[in-house]
Amino acid sequence: MHKLLPLLFFAASPAAAQQAGAPVIDMHAHAYTVDFVAGASICPGSSGVPIPTVDPRDAFDPVELSRCAAPIAAPATDAALMDESIAAMRRFNIRRAVTSGDPDSVAKWRAAAPDLIVPALGFGASEPVSVETLTALADEGRLAVLGESFTQYRGIRADDPQWEAYWAFAEARDIPVGLHLGEGPPATARFPGYESYRASLTSPFQLEAVLHAHPKLRLYVMHYASPLVDEMIAMMYAHPNLYVDISANVGMAPRAQFYDHLKRMVDAGFGKRIMWGSDQMQWPGIIGESVASIEEAPFLTAEQRRDIFYNNAARFLRLSPEEIARDHAPRD
Repeated sequence: MHKLLPLLFFAASPAAAQQAGAPVIDMHAHAYTVDFVAGASICPGSSGVPIPTVDPRDAFDPVELSRCAAPIAAPATDAALMDESIAAMRRFNIRRAVTSGDPDSVAKWRAAAPDLIVPALGFGASEPVSVETLTALADEGRLAVLGESFTQYRGIRADDPQWEAYWAFAEARDIPVGLHLGEGPPATARFPGYESYRASLTSPFQLEAVLHAHPKLRLYVMHYASPLVDEMIAMMYAHPNLYVDISANVGMAPRAQFYDHLKRMVDAGFGKRIMWGSDQMQWPGIIGESVASIEEAPFLTAEQRRDIFYNNAARFLRLSPEEIARDHAPRD
């Protein structure tokens, strides 16, 4: 979800730590700051999400979305956010975390945890990133994944010609791309700062032209285009190179809804292309909730859990046998 998301959702008990020796790859994390959340809290989806009902005559107050019995608070400082996020990742045996943010922030997080942080950079936000900048970052080893893409938050289709240079760059450099398709915060149309978001741009069908034009592009849809699961299944059926991540929804969506979506994708035969992600922004506690959601899914087999937590992302990222062996080795 978008970096401006400041509150939301109902709280739940923390998850048990991942079993020892079972590595996890987080395909969707962020190196953000705490300044704009200003003490706001989130509430994980296992206790339900407060979807507001607003009289059109009334103003919408986002504070209403944060009223819950046991919210997860943001850390007080940027340093605490980084330290607590990295500590949570290590607690749940996350060995690699695809982490986006401004290049300097990502570099700071990577310096604190060089074995953990996989550098990523978003595009499509208010300030465009030039291909020249992306090329320089890639050459310096500071860009391993292009994403999160915020095209939907700009109200612009992913197949708009203005993004063509990004798809061509990523395909030519063999850099994976993570594209946001899915929900923003509840009441997005009334939420301050989200005026250009369009729910209609959730549709994964807008990727058809992109994938046909760039058949070697490594692309994964962040949030699996929730709630348009049937369209996502149709696209994954037609495009065997298309993956999804389940970030944000895994920890913040109502469990019943998320489990319905996840089971439908697994039952449709796509259990090998679903990747785990936390979408950790300013609330490290969401990492445990996101782990618990998969551990507690009653319809998943042990093999399917391992695929979602690690194996599918390792394949997508093209990790070498040596890298996979290191991920499975005990930490020092």
